[in-house]
Amino acid sequence: MQNLLFILWDQTPEIWPGGPVPLRWYGLFFAMAFFLGQIIITHIFKTEGKPEQDVDSLTYHMVIATIIGARLGHCLFYQPDYYLANPIEILKIWEGGLASHGATIGIIVAMWLYARKRPDQSWLWILDRIVIVVALGGSLIRLGNLMNSEIVGKPADLPWAMVFANPAQEAILESEGRRIDHLSVARSGPDTTLNGNRYVPITFTCRFGRDQMQGSSISAFLTSTVPNALDRANQHGKEKHIIFELPLANQKLSYDDKGLQVLEFRAFGLPRHPAMVYESISTFILFLILFGIWKRYKSQLPEGRLFSIFVVILFTLRFLYEFLKENQVDFESSLPLNMGQILSIPMVAAGLFLLVRTYYAPVVGNQPTGQIK
Repeated sequence: MQNLLFILWDQTPEIWPGGPVPLRWYGLFFAMAFFLGQIIITHIFKTEGKPEQDVDSLTYHMVIATIIGARLGHCLFYQPDYYLANPIEILKIWEGGLASHGATIGIIVAMWLYARKRPDQSWLWILDRIVIVVALGGSLIRLGNLMNSEIVGKPADLPWAMVFANPAQEAILESEGRRIDHLSVARSGPDTTLNGNRYVPITFTCRFGRDQMQGSSISAFLTSTVPNALDRANQHGKEKHIIFELPLANQKLSYDDKGLQVLEFRAFGLPRHPAMVYESISTFILFLILFGIWKRYKSQLPEGRLFSIFVVILFTLRFLYEFLKENQVDFESSLPLNMGQILSIPMVAAGLFLLVRTYYAPVVGNQPTGQIK
């Protein structure tokens, strides 16, 4: 059978796996979003003659609003029953669960609170500027999702489709971490059809430590540990990310030059749309568009124009990309549209309404006044 072109993605979420400090790529990209955002906003304020000292306050509002809004958005939009019954769990942000729709609502509210004390920076004026850096931040955060192997897409027969192997690696290490000194994964052989989907064979290589595995231990590892670990790793989607079947495992036990056991076994990975990469590229392009419009027109734009363009484009793309993504929670499978699409519709409608209103802004001479009545 012909080889299916794909990308084997086995990047670990940690920057230095096994290091003394558990630094993660997601946290780095999240911090970069605010760091670069502050630099860009400072440039915008300096260019338009606004007080640069206001940027610190604006950044504080943004950080708090993004974290609180994104967390509450996930808890209330995607798992309300669980979190309302266990409200203390809402505080456990480190366990994951942030929603971009909630972050957007949080930022809109925070900018209203920020603008109340600054008559020279109206609510829509600051929203127009802040969405420039929000678009850049969204691009970086989606790269963090890629590093976490989360927000995966549906199966795809494309050269850039990805097999997300790291969740399986982590699950195996969690089960047998004490014995496994090193675990890697590589391509192997032609693709095949399993359960009606095209799967590609990948080989896991386990190098065991000084605690050598006996024959019965190897058998238990392949018949119990590996299948159970892969079941835990296959959390999202109707189709499993990685399939392991012992008759097809083609296992091989050998020893390295240090006398340590090396076990190789074959599994089958399902190539998927890298949905988070699509969104990262799109939001970066959106950042360039918004920044380019601002750089060319600046104060000539009616208030709300950039913000409405951002909302319409971002959430229209989000609505469309959801057709390529696996549902985040089980109840979405019973809905005609998933939660991401349902939440995007009112966002797009509000953005279109505001965009139309900006074309009716009163004009003084040849320039819009920037006020929408």
